[in-house]
Formats: sequence, structure tokens, C-alpha cells
Amino acid sequence: MWNKVNSLYGKISAIFLLLLLVIGAVQVRVFLQTSMEFAAEADQKLNHDLARDLAKHFEPFLADSLDEVGIGHSFHDLMVMNPRVELYLLDETGGLLAYFADPVKIKRMAVSIAPIKAFLQADDNAPMPIYGDDPRSPDKRKPFSVTPVLIGGKQHGYLYVILGGEEYDSVSAMLKNSYIVKTSASILGWVFAGALLAGLLLFFLLTRRLRSMTDTVDQFARGDYQQRITVGSSDELGQLGRSFNQMADALVESIASIKMNDALRRELVANVSHDLRTPLASIQGYLETIFIKKEDLDEERRQQFLDIIYQNTTMLNRLVGELFELSKLDAKQSEPEIEPFSLAELVQDTVMEFRPLAEEHGIEIKAEYSQDLPLVRGDIGMIARVLTNLIENALHYTEQGTVTVLLAGTPSSVEIRVQDTGRGIPREDQPHIFNRFYRVEKGRSSAPGGTGLGLAIAQKIAQAHNSEIYVESLVDQGTTFRFALDTH
Repeated sequence: MWNKVNSLYGKISAIFLLLLLVIGAVQVRVFLQTSMEFAAEADQKLNHDLARDLAKHFEPFLADSLDEVGIGHSFHDLMVMNPRVELYLLDETGGLLAYFADPVKIKRMAVSIAPIKAFLQADDNAPMPIYGDDPRSPDKRKPFSVTPVLIGGKQHGYLYVILGGEEYDSVSAMLKNSYIVKTSASILGWVFAGALLAGLLLFFLLTRRLRSMTDTVDQFARGDYQQRITVGSSDELGQLGRSFNQMADALVESIASIKMNDALRRELVANVSHDLRTPLASIQGYLETIFIKKEDLDEERRQQFLDIIYQNTTMLNRLVGELFELSKLDAKQSEPEIEPFSLAELVQDTVMEFRPLAEEHGIEIKAEYSQDLPLVRGDIGMIARVLTNLIENALHYTEQGTVTVLLAGTPSSVEIRVQDTGRGIPREDQPHIFNRFYRVEKGRSSAPGGTGLGLAIAQKIAQAHNSEIYVESLVDQGTTFRFALDTH
């Protein structure tokens, strides 16, 4: 029950009900006030000459002097016949001269003369009602009728008639005795009841979509990542639904990416552990052999063991260096320092550097480019690292043949191609070769010395230059890596 009250529908309904009650109370108050004003206006207009007509009845009691006994009996008889009126005889200043009432009920012995004069001076177009003081109340004012009278032939006074006596003072009395007011109040009550029901139904229909969206979000939060909000409109709720769906899609992609990265992290840890453990075990083994058999080993054998230990430490140093370099690229700590440079000169220097190693393995390495190539923009040290890694990779996996570095200019960029005539890369392995430590088994088994990080580092550097390295390869025919740099 509390959940329903505490829901958006419950809160909106409660606010609407409170607002309706406040509006209803104000409306009832205004209605009653205006009804009473209208009744007072109508009563005063209809009884405008009542005092003048009654004054004729009292003339015999005022001709010579004030006959209080006769006046009192006449007042009594008239008030019995019409209990809605109260009669008072006033002097010219508003003081009470005669009345028929219990003296205890009279709260003031004089009334203000200003409303009386305003009433007597008013024409047919004057606004009504005009309220005068009620002698039976210290502060109430009521509609009245008044006429001047002559007392004893010389004293001026007024016959003051209050319209609506004590019996009709309260609103409840008016409601009790007014069919129009009771009927209007009843109609008003039904109107408010209908508005309340219509409002509650409307709010229920409006919040139904919100409840459906809440259910969908709850199911998504509980792990059902296939849940999506059905969007059927372009209003605020529709925009909210579309935003949630976009957020959910992005979140699902992020979760998948996190899972994939976690798998890659575990694979990385396993590969790093393997690549570190293998040379370390070799180093430890050869060192133990040297220590144990130091008296029995001849100089040639000892030198052979030391050479192997040196090769393994070099391999370890290179692996740690490349891991450190790759981690800095991942964290964007190694940002390229862009400057114009000649790519042709860089390629020529790099090829010359690898020529002795290539000739040692019987592989031809060469560079092909036009002499009028424009300068390119990039970090010359990083691009040299990319070329080194790609050429090293080509030499590792080419048993015999040619490694060629080609440069081709376009209006806005220069494309670099590193081609070899090696064993090639199977199609199923090509999407993964830029992953760190990914091994194409056939290639790795016969090409020791690589760390498995060269292509990953090269791709990260290319991406830092807003480029991408692409691969094209056919098994037993060769492989081509290509990327492009913007011209200066």
C-alpha cells in the first residue's frame, strides 16, 4: 500500500486531490460570498421602500409625541408577520429611540449615520447593497431600508429596518432555506467529484508508460541486458526511452568489451609469464651447469653457455622494453611530436640498416619510391619504429625471396607498403595478428627471437598518427602491410 502511495502516480494523485480541494474550497467560498452578496442586493432592492411604507403605519404614534408603548406593539406585530426584519426608531444622529427586542440582545445603542445618508441619497443606478450597522451585533453590518420620520411634529428621526434578522445570520441557515444555493452546491460537488475521477484516470493512463519503463529498467538492473523500452512517441517519455535504449546498448557493448579485455589480460599474463619463464629457466639452467661443472667445462663449452645466457638476457631486456613501450602507448603517455620529414630518406636509412641481416639469411631487401615525394607529417622516431617492426616481421617469416618497401604518393598522403614473399598468414589469423602475443603457430615455431609485440606496437603508433595498418596475405605467396601518413 505504501509503495502505491509513494509512487509517482500516488504523489501526482495526492497533489491533484489537494489542489482540487483547495480550488473547491475557494470556489465554494467565492460562490457563497457572491450568493450572499446577490441575495443582499436583491433583498435591498426589492425592499427599498419598505421603511417608507411602514412609516405610514406608525404616523399616529409619532404625531404629538413618541408613543413608545404603541410603537412597541406595532413593531412586535410587524416582526411576527415578517420575522426576517427588525425595526428600530432612530434619532437624527443614529441613536436608538425605540425597538422591540430583549435589551440584553442590543449590543450598541447607536448606528452610523453615514450609510443611512448614502441610502437616502442613492438613485436607481447606485450600487447595492449598502450595509448599515446591526444594533444586535457589535461589528456586523447588514442590508437595510430607511426613511426619515418626524417625531412630535418637530424632531427629525429615521425608521431603520434591518433586512434579515438573527435567524438568517449564518451561512448554514441560508443553505437550509435556499433551494438555489443547495442545488448549486450539489451540482458543484458532483462536478468536483467528476473532475477528481477524470484526473485520477488521466494520471493513471499517463503514468502507465512510466510504470512500464520502470519495470524494464528494473529487469535490466537485475541482469536481463536484452530488455529495451518500447518507444512509440516523440514526447519527453519517448526521448527518455530512446536515451535509455542507447545507454543500454552502450553499456552492453562496454560489458562485452570489459569481458574481452579481461580475457586478453589473462592471456597477456599467461603469455608474459611463459615468455619470461622460458628464458629465465634457460639462464638458470646454464648458470647452474657452469657452477656445478666449472672444473670440468672447457673454455669453448663455457663460452657457448655464456653466449646462450647473453642471448636470453637480451631477449628478456627486449621483451620488457617492448612491454613498457606498449603500456605507454596504451595509456597515451607517448604522444607523437608531429613535424615534417622526408619519408623516402627514412625508408632508405632503415633498409640499409637491415641489409646485412637480410644478406646473411639470403634475402634481398630493397626500397622503391619516386624522387619527388612530398614531405609527410609525423613523429620521425615513432614512424622509424613502425618500419623497423614491419621489416623485422617480414624478415622473420621469409625463408628466401625478397622484402620490398614501397612508397606511393597521393594528393593528400603517402602510402607505405612492406611486402615479402614469405609463407603468408592464414585468413582466419589475419584479424588477430595485431593483438599482443598473438601467435600464428606455423610462423612462430620456426622463427625464434620475436616477442609477439612488434605488430601491436606498430598498430598503436599508426593509430596515434590517425592512421591504420592493414594486412593482405596469401598462404605461401607472401604478405603486404600498408599504412598512410598525411603530407605536409
